Amino acid sequence: MIILVFMICVHLYRNNKHQFKLLISFWKIKSYFNIYDKEKFTNPLNKFNLILTLISLITFSILLYFFYCKVLVSMYGEISFFTFSSMLSSLIIFRYWILKLIFQYSSQLKLYHHTIFRSISFYGSISLYTLLIISFYYYNFYDNNDLLFIIMTLVICLIYLSHLTIYLGIIQSNPNSLVYLILYLCAFKIAPWLWLYKSIY
Repeated sequence: MIILVFMICVHLYRNNKHQFKLLISFWKIKSYFNIYDKEKFTNPLNKFNLILTLISLITFSILLYFFYCKVLVSMYGEISFFTFSSMLSSLIIFRYWILKLIFQYSSQLKLYHHTIFRSISFYGSISLYTLLIISFYYYNFYDNNDLLFIIMTLVICLIYLSHLTIYLGIIQSNPNSLVYLILYLCAFKIAPWLWLYKSIY
């Protein structure tokens, strides 16, 4: 699976060199959004975004599966990678489509595209670096659980900071959206993970 993701990354790089280079240069993320945060590129079904989403789903599935196998399997029993990955992917995709329906009926489809585009971009950038780290971990330090905890903590912190950046941007552009943002966080960011936890448990 790790080799497969690397192959997908190479394909993405060959077909979108400039966009890919800017994406992995996280210190140039503002330049990336200035260039690509436009209607032509923000659609989640855009080829680049779809492939980036696939990379993110596989990468985070691998990382979470490692964590599950090394830390949680003794409590909850064995589960196959395919099942684990399918549940995670289904949850994420279902949430995206529900969000689209909500934004569409509230006449905020443009905001949806911009928000999802930034989310996909941040996840994609983080997953590319995560892929390198977990490859190094898997082939050299697979028995080191402390290192796995450090990797998990680092990735969670990066995801948290990226979402904080997105939400602060939404609030600054539209302060009246704060209440809806809180409801969104509770309904679509926290509840699905609780559901996933209970379904595995």
